[in-house]
Amino acid sequence: ENRSTAPNGFRPNRESFDKLYRGEPAFEGAPASDTVPWDIGEAQPRLRELEALGAISGEVLDIGCGLGDNAIFLAARGHPVIGLDGSPTAVEQARTRAAAAGVQVRFDVADATELTGYDAAFDTVIDSALFHCLGADQQRAYAAALHRATRPGARLFLYCFAAGDVNGVEAAGGAVAEGTLRDTLGAAGWHIDFLGPTTYLANTAGFGSGTEELPEELRAAIPPERVATMRRMAERMAVILPLLDDDRVHLPFTVVHATRID
Repeated sequence: ENRSTAPNGFRPNRESFDKLYRGEPAFEGAPASDTVPWDIGEAQPRLRELEALGAISGEVLDIGCGLGDNAIFLAARGHPVIGLDGSPTAVEQARTRAAAAGVQVRFDVADATELTGYDAAFDTVIDSALFHCLGADQQRAYAAALHRATRPGARLFLYCFAAGDVNGVEAAGGAVAEGTLRDTLGAAGWHIDFLGPTTYLANTAGFGSGTEELPEELRAAIPPERVATMRRMAERMAVILPLLDDDRVHLPFTVVHATRID
């Protein structure tokens, strides 16, 4: 885990995420925000579809649960759920949201690449935007950890950044190639039943700014292609934001449905 104050290609880590949830700059020189970009205050629409279709069964793991809205929704629908995240701040806020919603969900802090203490505990896993936050070695460890933490025949529903755009809106970076998903999951004992495009609902926080407000040293640390994306998105959002009825945008994602191979 990279704990330096300067961004390593802007790859997030548990410390930077915890700072975001506390409303602090994710790393030195970055602007602070009082809104987490993926906080929409409700479960993701794609997860609601899965639940309505009967795809969620048994003991459920919401891995990288963040503020807990997906887990809270599933618990309200009668599913036994555990939400795990690397950010203590996110876990505390998720517990507060669950209490406010009047549902019972267990939220705990855990390392997704290890999942110590959760062997053979789950029948369904929901990954709503965690996989793309990990480096290659972490992704392989994570896929293996999920296999250990699940039971024979368990299902994995994974959502991650994809290339391209939805109505001009691009993901923040770190699109995962199809080959990476197939190779990483396959090597860890997961059979991919479906892999294809989908969308992910986010709020507009962080999409309207480019790199000009960042310190020069920080800008220099950003990969050129990321700088180009940030500038392009700032230009596009200047046009898009006045047209929105709310502060929600859809991002290009890939969805994977996989089954644990015994």
